[in-house]
Amino acid sequence: MEIKVFNNLTRQKEIFKPIDPNLVKFYSCGPTTYNFLHVGNARAAVVADMFHRSLKAFGYNVKFVRNFTDVDDKILESAKARGIHPKEHADEFIRECLTDYECLGMLPATVTPTVSETMPEIITMIEDLIKNGYGYVVNGEVYYNVPKFKDYGKLSKVVLESLQHGIRVEVDGQKKHPSDFVLWKPAKPDEGWSWDSPWGKGRPGWHIECSAMAKKHLGKTIDLHHGGVDLLFPHHENEIAQSEAANGCPFCQNWAHNEFLNFGSEKMSKSLGNVVTIRKFTESFSGAILRHIVLSVHYRSKLDWTDECITKAIGEVERIHECAQLLSLAVGKTCDDQADVENIKNHLSGMQEEMANDFNVPGAMGSLFLVIKDFNRRVLGDISTNYINEVKKCFQFMRDATGLVYDDTYSILNQLNQARKHLSGTSSDNDDEVLLLLSERKDARASKNFKRSDEIRNRLNELGVVIKDNPDGTATWSYK
Repeated sequence: MEIKVFNNLTRQKEIFKPIDPNLVKFYSCGPTTYNFLHVGNARAAVVADMFHRSLKAFGYNVKFVRNFTDVDDKILESAKARGIHPKEHADEFIRECLTDYECLGMLPATVTPTVSETMPEIITMIEDLIKNGYGYVVNGEVYYNVPKFKDYGKLSKVVLESLQHGIRVEVDGQKKHPSDFVLWKPAKPDEGWSWDSPWGKGRPGWHIECSAMAKKHLGKTIDLHHGGVDLLFPHHENEIAQSEAANGCPFCQNWAHNEFLNFGSEKMSKSLGNVVTIRKFTESFSGAILRHIVLSVHYRSKLDWTDECITKAIGEVERIHECAQLLSLAVGKTCDDQADVENIKNHLSGMQEEMANDFNVPGAMGSLFLVIKDFNRRVLGDISTNYINEVKKCFQFMRDATGLVYDDTYSILNQLNQARKHLSGTSSDNDDEVLLLLSERKDARASKNFKRSDEIRNRLNELGVVIKDNPDGTATWSYK
């Protein structure tokens, strides 16, 4: 199926055509490993994983590179405060990051390079930039000569002459132009981690690392580059300037950026102090809930972080996995339901079309919920093996393309009970009774024993549980 991707380089949707039809070369900017990741970081990570999954689901062979920035001022400062080597500190939080990624249900990237292991390639690229006239050395520091790169601003649409310098920070007097940025910086006496280079001991500037890692693992020109919208300028703009000046060819064909996650009315960031870590959230609510929240809106739309979005995610994850559980137990019968089979096939086509339209997960999920509604309506009647198989294909596609459907339905459904308790702040010793009553009420409604169903609802109300019956015959519940 033809895939369209919104390319920020051109600001329009374009047909996705990898350079090599047999291999998609995909790079995503990974985290700086100085502390635990927050849920804002989860959005970028999960979106990149969704791109990876979707491309594979559409039959592409994907080489996916996601880096770890393990050389950074914050890492050096944190390590110094702890009295340990910066690499030890960075490696510790790489491991913590991978634990969070596993909890979020992410596929492993093909390659996960670090800055510290890419130092020879970084130094070589800086040497190439100096040789090509785009880099210059001042007192052991190497700068990129921004005005020399005539296409600067083609991604961010920033006009170089319009940038105002020196308003918030003092402009470095060593630079030829205020917009010039650092490629290599001299080591300070107390930093504790530096590398030998032709310009003296030091370490790389921020932007050069991704250019070097992308070239090392994917080649000079790649198919897709992803990151948060906050990286569009200056980081990604500078990546283009470095890579194209060093390599003499286009760096990337398609640029995709996910929007911010807003906490309250502000972008979530550590500097604002409104941080919820991935670890803290998943321990209380589960990785499945966080992944669902992150993908509940299109990746190019802002996501507002509220209790309501958590509640909604809990209910939707429950509907998906209760249906998946019933589906695994369904037995086909001999009946003529070809029209219903064709209806499910059409929904599957709809899911595929939505995912092929710039990875529209919410649109595809809308089709899946129509399938769930149809299946829940028909499951107690006569359904054929063909019908069951078509429904299973829908679930399998969404599992492959989005990671929002899990195989272990019992584990996921059990996690939701704890999520509801944490959201409501309820402390209850009646969990076993609540789950038993919910199961009994479901059976009572299925057998049209509404008197018993109402009795159970009243008892659940006494236990602090509120039930909402849905039009498709399912029920969602929460603690008061």
